[in-house]
Amino acid sequence: MGNPINFYVASCVPDGGVYRCKLDVDGKVETKKVISAPSPMWIEPAGDESLWVLMRAPFEDSPNSGVAKFSLIDGERIGDVLSTEGAVACHLAVDGDNLYAANYISGNVWSSGGKLVTHNGKGMDPVRQTSPHVHSVFFSPDKKYILSCDLGIDMIFVYDRKLNFVSSADAPTGAGARHLAFSKDGDFVYVINEMGGGISIFSYRCGALKYVDTVSVLPPDFIGTASGAAIKLSANGKFLYVTERATQSIITLSADGANLKILARTDCYGREPRDFTLLADDRFAVCSNQFEDVIALFRLSSDGVPTFLHTVEIPAPLCSIEIERKEKL
Repeated sequence: MGNPINFYVASCVPDGGVYRCKLDVDGKVETKKVISAPSPMWIEPAGDESLWVLMRAPFEDSPNSGVAKFSLIDGERIGDVLSTEGAVACHLAVDGDNLYAANYISGNVWSSGGKLVTHNGKGMDPVRQTSPHVHSVFFSPDKKYILSCDLGIDMIFVYDRKLNFVSSADAPTGAGARHLAFSKDGDFVYVINEMGGGISIFSYRCGALKYVDTVSVLPPDFIGTASGAAIKLSANGKFLYVTERATQSIITLSADGANLKILARTDCYGREPRDFTLLADDRFAVCSNQFEDVIALFRLSSDGVPTFLHTVEIPAPLCSIEIERKEKL
């Protein structure tokens, strides 16, 4: 890696926004706030030196969340804020100008094409699962389908791009399905459960999921309430990473189809490791520690295990993405 890597971090505070971070070959980071936006929950590339920013509450007089495009050159908003037509949107999937958002509190999936799908039901947990809570939306590898994890009712839904129902699958009861990642060949889906302390494995084919197994990511002597967060697959498909907030750790697993094996547990060097992002062709990684107000940088070895480098202060970091840019930081 000869040139610096630019990655962007969402700072989820009322006067927050997006920070641009320049990572050099030695793992050092320079930061600069480049976009001002209220309580950003998720960010995605928009092309043409711009960024989609999903905001929890963009309007003082509106209960709905919103998403808008911002310039990475001058930080200005491009166009209007689009309402997600739901409360506390927390995740975004983007393909060009086709946007899909997960509205957590209102339990629905929104598309920029003008459709809103609301889930129904409840789970077994009397506190966390009294209603649907859509936590994420992901494209299938071929971009034909949208997969949505619902923490509130322990289900994964599959829709076509017009948000017509295709299929659904049950996650383990009370597990709280949160985010997912596809295997490199696309034949399996790995779902991190927020409440159940494990990764649920599903086979996948043409928009249909079939439950296979669940692998615990908690230490054998763990006592407490599990709190899984992020799940990411390495570019070569060999390593799976999850963050676990109750143990403040990053767990590295080997991934071979339906076979997952824990290789290492690494301190996240902060509290509430909400997101974990692989950088520079999987040579570095960054962990967003929301309650510590820091991101933690790691170097990844050939065995996939993260080695801690240092932390960088950013208020309430929720997520990050890498984007190649032409101009300098």
